[in-house]
Amino acid sequence: MPIEEVYVPQMGEGLQEVVIIKLHKQPGDVVKRDEPFYTMETDKASLEVESPYDGVLREWLAEEGAVLPIGAPIARIEVLAAAATSSTGLEGKGIGLEKQPLPSVTIPPRTRAYCKERGISEEEMRRIPTPTGKLLPEHVDAYLQAKQLQPSAGTHDIPAEDDYTDRPLSVRQRTFIHRLLRSQQTVVPASARRIVEWGRIRRFVDRLRAEEELSDDPAEKALKPTAFQTFAYCVAQALKEHPRFRSTLVGEATVREYRHVNLGIAVALPEGELVTAVVSKADTLSFADFLRVAQERIERARGGEDQAAETTQFLLSYLGPYDILDATPVLVAPSVGVLFIGSAYMLEGKQVANISLTFDHRVVQGVDAALFLQTIARNVEAVEEIVL
Repeated sequence: MPIEEVYVPQMGEGLQEVVIIKLHKQPGDVVKRDEPFYTMETDKASLEVESPYDGVLREWLAEEGAVLPIGAPIARIEVLAAAATSSTGLEGKGIGLEKQPLPSVTIPPRTRAYCKERGISEEEMRRIPTPTGKLLPEHVDAYLQAKQLQPSAGTHDIPAEDDYTDRPLSVRQRTFIHRLLRSQQTVVPASARRIVEWGRIRRFVDRLRAEEELSDDPAEKALKPTAFQTFAYCVAQALKEHPRFRSTLVGEATVREYRHVNLGIAVALPEGELVTAVVSKADTLSFADFLRVAQERIERARGGEDQAAETTQFLLSYLGPYDILDATPVLVAPSVGVLFIGSAYMLEGKQVANISLTFDHRVVQGVDAALFLQTIARNVEAVEEIVL
């Protein structure tokens, strides 16, 4: 039975690369045509990719977390004889076919020579992504860098092997880096900053915890709210009044406004990785329910579960325990905003904290950001009324 390669499909105009999120099959497994056998993430969404063949998966040519250019080979399938001699029926779907036609691309002599110097075959040349239809050396460089095949600039000053340790990045970290790079290419970031009165949050939380200790209700005793979780609830309530911060940009001409907010909370892992806990429909929850869900989701995130999704519109990043007063948070698309909360400090006799907002200027304007931060500050000042 013939063995055929499957290639990363072109699923949208201008798409250059994808990250492999999940491999659903193991070498030796039977695969059915049209059966999802891996999941990839583009700059727009996560997609399950279907097998173009009936057969047996013989080899994956990439691992989970790998960033691959469009047209790169990802798997080899031993195709059943009957399937090999019949049409796959997928010619219009953009999925890897038995003999994928080479894309039509103009390759100038200078680029062709540049490719040959780097050992790139004619077939591989024609699969290198190019936004213009004309392949240039800079497109080749970007392709090689994406495949981590870029040749070294030289061999001088190479450190001895015992001077360093190579540590492979985890799948979670590679996925996070891919999302950061994707955001850098699409988002137009802007920022705004102000002070909130953290002392009100702290006094209120201390009072609640003291009352819970005297309660006869085990469920109430188990809540143990923190100042950050209480502040996060104030943010969720503010998002009710500011629909632009629970929106995302779809394509270049449509803003999708969600009725409710899925609130992401950045969680640091001991290995130095960052994952996201998500409180779904956070603006609809009572304070007690918000605490229960947030604490449960944060605990799952600490166990390594990254809950970020395309519908996570807003993120919180809290560095209060680490004596960090100020920072400009990095926005990770498709979220439209991320709010940094710094450590509390004393100012003119009051305990305050700096909050810094980074937002996607394509969706949110400066006045929108200022009004949103005002609402958060107002909620903090009225935290007892907001919560109770």
